[in-house]
Amino acid sequence: PRCWPVVGNIFQLAGWFPHESLAQLAHKHGPIMTLWLGSMCTVVISSSQVARHMFKNHDVILAGRKIYEAMRGDHGSEGSLITSQYNSHWRMLKRLCTTELFVTTRLDAMQGVRAKCIHRMLHLIQQAGQSGTCAVDVGRFFFLMDFNLIGNLIFSKDLLDSEMERGDCFYYHALKVMEYAGKPNVADFLPILKGLDPQGIRRNTQFHVNQAFEIAGLFIKERMENGCSETGSKETKDYLDVLLNFRGDGVTEPYTFSSRTINVIVFVSP
Repeated sequence: PRCWPVVGNIFQLAGWFPHESLAQLAHKHGPIMTLWLGSMCTVVISSSQVARHMFKNHDVILAGRKIYEAMRGDHGSEGSLITSQYNSHWRMLKRLCTTELFVTTRLDAMQGVRAKCIHRMLHLIQQAGQSGTCAVDVGRFFFLMDFNLIGNLIFSKDLLDSEMERGDCFYYHALKVMEYAGKPNVADFLPILKGLDPQGIRRNTQFHVNQAFEIAGLFIKERMENGCSETGSKETKDYLDVLLNFRGDGVTEPYTFSSRTINVIVFVSP
């Protein structure tokens, strides 16, 4: 579709829900469209057949990702599967996740932990329902359960415990990061505004990221002081042990992870 200067095709998406606007444009312009959202070039695929062809034959080209302003900051993108570009470092991180964090034997060994988290979630929902003060936010309880499951995989402990204030703070800052990262940011569409950060999204995101990093850093420091498990099976070692004991080839991947990189990995994993 033809676009306007500066704003691009943004106004052509106004007045409808985004998926409805894209469907209308695709009906007129075909299954592959190039839209300009401000200065952001966006390719829209609206046909399952074309999408299958693109991701089957051009998957490497399409494996990169746009890094939004909210996720830019001094924390860097190293260690993050979310903000890293597709390269040997990203493949190494993905391999660690698939072979160490989400391996079947480790998940099977945590069956009891999963059952405990589910029973606790049901108990909390029952308590909230019996109070009768307001509607029960079931989605929140599911999120808390999932957060504790990931916490047990990484740290071998519940992050959200009534006696663990740091876990509650980590949860709060992680939620705020997701909130700000999901907000539409005019600086993403008009690069001239990046330095101004007019909505304060990057500043606020960076603040909560740093706060979460401090809390996760304490968990890591405690583990390093107490000594991580260098022996044992995959079932007995948590993901933090794996990261601290990591020894790469020093060529296509780092020989060891820095504490900063481990912090990034731990933060984005939940």
